Amino acid sequence: MEMMGKLQSAQENFTKLKERLDSQSFVETSTDGTVSITLTELATIKDIQIASGLLADKEQLEDTLVVTLNKALDKVKQNAIEEAKKTAKESLPSIPGLGI
Repeated sequence: MEMMGKLQSAQENFTKLKERLDSQSFVETSTDGTVSITLTELATIKDIQIASGLLADKEQLEDTLVVTLNKALDKVKQNAIEEAKKTAKESLPSIPGLGI
């Protein structure tokens, strides 16, 4: 019975974590400052700002978007992994071999 309670509590904690991450956003800006992308910590894109000068060069725009989006998504993944580990460690009983 105690284990079921801990698992239910863990499920609730992960639901809260998902809601919290989805409500937090950050801005990732390209190294040259021509593109800014706002997205949530769960990788939902909220806004993209593009400098008007970059609109004339389609290939550069595409490259800048890809690099900036990948950089932002890497941050989202790393943060989500760390937050999930933290939540699991706080919520779940110690399970040998689990490595969290």
